[in-house]
Amino acid sequence: MSAIVRLAQIRGLMFDIEEEAGLTEISGLEREVLLACADLINTNELARTKDILSHRFLKGFSRPSVFRALKSLVNQ
Repeated sequence: MSAIVRLAQIRGLMFDIEEEAGLTEISGLEREVLLACADLINTNELARTKDILSHRFLKGFSRPSVFRALKSLVNQ
């Protein structure tokens, strides 16, 4: 089995879990921000803004986009 096929299977499992958790109702960036926060809280017991901005899940996103996603999540 190729790495791409394995990755597709893992992504399918992730999608199922995201659906169960109700995460398919939010944007992709909001989902990444939420997961980054959960990861930080799991390891550090808190998620500080500077840590969220530098989290590996959010490397490709601009600072303003991450802040908009955070604001949207807080307002939901």
